[in-house]
Amino acid sequence: MSLMFGIVFFAGYIAWVLYRLVIKRDLKQHLNDFYGLTFFIGVWMLIYYFLFHKS
Repeated sequence: MSLMFGIVFFAGYIAWVLYRLVIKRDLKQHLNDFYGLTFFIGVWMLIYYFLFHKS
């Protein structure tokens, strides 16, 4: 369940970036949001990796 939430959240992030980049063309005005969300996604990817990685 939580892995599915991560995938959906990441897909929403990609959709937001593409919307700002292609449709609105104002991603440069939202760079603080972009960097913050990128950092947040990166941290969650590390958490998911360590939680679900089977060695």
